[in-house]
Amino acid sequence: MSEKPKPNLLKYEVPVLAGNNDIKGKNPQKSGENEVLTRDILNSILPPRKFKDGGQELIQYVSTTPATKSDVMKLQQLLDSTLQLKKARETGICPIRSEIYSQCFNEIIRQVTIDCSTRGLLLVKVRDEMKTTIDTFQSLYESALLWGMRKAMQIEKARDDMMAENSRLKEEKAALESKIVELQSKIESIMKREEDYRVQKEKEHADETAYLKRQTSQLKAQLEQMLTTK
Repeated sequence: MSEKPKPNLLKYEVPVLAGNNDIKGKNPQKSGENEVLTRDILNSILPPRKFKDGGQELIQYVSTTPATKSDVMKLQQLLDSTLQLKKARETGICPIRSEIYSQCFNEIIRQVTIDCSTRGLLLVKVRDEMKTTIDTFQSLYESALLWGMRKAMQIEKARDDMMAENSRLKEEKAALESKIVELQSKIESIMKREEDYRVQKEKEHADETAYLKRQTSQLKAQLEQMLTTK
């Protein structure tokens, strides 16, 4: 059971003790079967509210007093002033604005039900259908919002993963480039060593060839000399 309720655009009667069943929300200015039927209908579509005040449990029924033209004009003024007081947003989804208009609609249902219960019950169907539609749109909006947040988080994670992969590939590229430089240095060193070895071997071969030519010339000269002496 809640504490003392806040002001509401729906018109209520004076609170009574919760255990006082004799009053049953009746209007002392009205009596008879029509009033009882109207009260029962109002209690079914606009249930009384219970609360505590000063340690006592109270119950407050919706008023069965018919509305005058002046009451309707006051309701309009009260609606506008409450929207401003509560700083309700004029556009978009606003729980405050929805609640205030819901209270105003309930008051209109109360006024219509007192004059014609059938029209009042029909308005209740309209109210409930509108609430169902709004709740559905609210659910869709929240679902879309969650979906959008999940997608944004997935995109953010994918971006982070891509940046991490890009960083890894850059490091791998740098390592490969360093390896290329190292291998090129080794290749140049090997080619230089091979070139030095070739030059050395060519020199050794040239020296050996020159030596063999000299030896051949000497042997040939000795042979000719020997032949000449005989």
